Amino acid sequence: MGNSATTEVYLIISIGIVTMLMMAGAIILFVVFYQKRMLREQMKRQVMEAQFQQKMLQAELESQEAERRRLAADLHDSIGGMLSTIRVGISTMARMLPNPQTVDQTKQMLDDTISSVRRISRDLMPSTLEKFGLLHALTELCERFEATSKINIAFHHGEVHPSLDKPRELMIFRVVQELLNNAIKHSEAKQIDVRMNASERELRITVEDDGVGFNPDDFKADAKSGKGLGLYNIENRARLLGADLTYNTTRIKGSETIITLPLSHEQKP
Repeated sequence: MGNSATTEVYLIISIGIVTMLMMAGAIILFVVFYQKRMLREQMKRQVMEAQFQQKMLQAELESQEAERRRLAADLHDSIGGMLSTIRVGISTMARMLPNPQTVDQTKQMLDDTISSVRRISRDLMPSTLEKFGLLHALTELCERFEATSKINIAFHHGEVHPSLDKPRELMIFRVVQELLNNAIKHSEAKQIDVRMNASERELRITVEDDGVGFNPDDFKADAKSGKGLGLYNIENRARLLGADLTYNTTRIKGSETIITLPLSHEQKP
């Protein structure tokens, strides 16, 4: 009788232990499952937030480009047209004066103003890009920046030129434009080289100078100077392009920025 009672006690204890182990295992499985589910939900939220930020960034840049297009049209058609009309009027009146040369200085100032308006209009919305594509637009950009900055700016390109849609060409153009602006304003360079090379897999653009160089982190931290804003715009456009942006900080002198854009199979050069 005693042995039977002892056996029942052991059996009850064993059943209790097994039950507790099963419950503990069930709790552990539930916790693991719940954590995995929470992790998936968190990752889903992060993806949705990244997509939302991407769309907001794209909308912001598209709005900027639309405003630039409107300002460029106003400058070229309205203000440029009025200045040209004034220039013709002054030339007409000058012929009626005893000494037409007295208005030469005024006409020269008007000519300089008209040239500045046209240059600003081209910077806001490069018509060459829309008409002839990225290669011609970058060639013209380097030539204009060289003429206005008095810095030697050379544009080198390979024989293979990728076929990109206009929005992506415009974003690439803006990145190069901003990099040249930064180099001209801050690098104290005497020579700037822009290189564009493409293969079936990628488009690579390099902008380098022989100036004082820079640390990207220092530029971003220096918000008051406006330098960080330029890098911010460059990096945003590179992100929208799906391009890899690399700052070569190992150079002893000058700076080098490399933009690498993967090309899809549908966009062969």
